[in-house]
Amino acid sequence: MADFFIVHRDPGFVARVKSALIDSSGHKVLGSCDSGQEALFLLGSSKANVVLVQLALGDMDGMKLISQLGAKFRDMCLVPVLEGTEGGEVWQKILQMNLRTAINGPADVATLVPLLKQAAQTAAELAAMAPEEMVHRGDSYLIAVAGARSGLGKTTFATNLAVCLRAFEADVTLIDLSMNPGDFFTFLDQVPRHTLSDVIRSKDQLDASYIQNLLSEHRSGFKFLACPNQDFNPTELYGFSLEDAINFLKLVRSTANYVVVDTGPHDLPPTLAAVEEADVVFLITSRDLARLLALQRFLKFLKGRNVLPEKIKVVVNNAEVGTEVSDSEIESVLEHPITAFLPSIPTQTSFSINSGAPLAETKPELPFCAVISKLAEISLNRWLDEAE
Repeated sequence: MADFFIVHRDPGFVARVKSALIDSSGHKVLGSCDSGQEALFLLGSSKANVVLVQLALGDMDGMKLISQLGAKFRDMCLVPVLEGTEGGEVWQKILQMNLRTAINGPADVATLVPLLKQAAQTAAELAAMAPEEMVHRGDSYLIAVAGARSGLGKTTFATNLAVCLRAFEADVTLIDLSMNPGDFFTFLDQVPRHTLSDVIRSKDQLDASYIQNLLSEHRSGFKFLACPNQDFNPTELYGFSLEDAINFLKLVRSTANYVVVDTGPHDLPPTLAAVEEADVVFLITSRDLARLLALQRFLKFLKGRNVLPEKIKVVVNNAEVGTEVSDSEIESVLEHPITAFLPSIPTQTSFSINSGAPLAETKPELPFCAVISKLAEISLNRWLDEAE
């Protein structure tokens, strides 16, 4: 049996849903409202497991409401209700968010009956999932950015990736696990009230709501958690164990549909936790042989940890320098395919770091940004095309 809740401004639609459920083996409507904010309040104490959400709400975008509900209630079947006049970008979002059922247009009772049955079946399947399966549902996708050496541009890549994901109107959280003081303070030109130190000090009492309250918001619209600035105890940060980091990342998944994690030295427990927990891993390298050999060793280490090779995407930075090492030679050294090359723009990159303005925010037309934007777009689709 499924318990429905309806978020819709048309009382006629609510009445048609109730009529469609009259002969539906115990399925019922627990309640309804006509605004997103009221829905967030009412659903906090409701037992509804199927929620129909009109996209054209008066006080907020329906997809944003679906995103927030999906992050908070992982066993809830969320069904967007369209007007029938939306463009293809709406259907793209529905695909990206892995929403299995949608109601398109002013559906009559006969049209609603099979769609509501399908939603009820989806709710039953979600309820039967084990907790570890729920973590990896489509409404939460963890992206790790890592490398085998420092100075590869990991933080530049991670911050710009977050901006690009947000440009596609994705719900994004950016986490700094690099253990380097002040990176996000500089790269994002913001001084957050809370940092990773708050997480580490409370690591034995963490929950999702506490982490949500620690996040700051960037002007681009994504949320982020930074490492501390200069005022920190290195022993405290390096005391963050593999188990601590894994637990933290599992909770971070509840904060957004897409979580980007910037990592530090490859042998630190938080870096290993991010790589192992991630749904996709961008490994950043340059063309010089020393860094390529370091990445070769790191890839072999990850293979020994049973990290799936298909989730690892190698990105070569400074693509047009060091051409004495060819593309094929890089793949031969790494024994792993290259996913993308980042054009080298040291002057613009340095300026963006010093000014605290990611290039994807200020100069999205640059080829450098175009590459990261494309990687963001494919990540929004969970690399489905490549898998097929």
